[in-house]
Amino acid sequence: MHISELLMSAVKSVAQQNKKHYALTMHDGQALQLKVADMFNVHLLQQDHPLACVHFQPLSSLNNIEMQPMYRVASLRTATGEDTQLSAELLECVFAVYRYYTNGSIRPWRNAVK
Repeated sequence: MHISELLMSAVKSVAQQNKKHYALTMHDGQALQLKVADMFNVHLLQQDHPLACVHFQPLSSLNNIEMQPMYRVASLRTATGEDTQLSAELLECVFAVYRYYTNGSIRPWRNAVK
């Protein structure tokens, strides 16, 4: 299966291993991992080999503890650096993991300002 086909697959189940690591099972039986690599990146892996990275950008001050942090997706790329897309279910898994990890909210996609 090509990476682009795998990234568009539907998610069957998600199992939390710890706050930063999650195991995904796809409907076709393949296993993937989601890993919060650092404060702004979530990696999608298959057998510990990177497939894609979702990079988040803060939209609010991260120093104000009274305000929930806000983020947006800055980029979504394959391991080779090419822009990519994820299935809606897979993208929602990435968002849910990142929201849980940061206790933040994710704002909708926006078109680039020209």
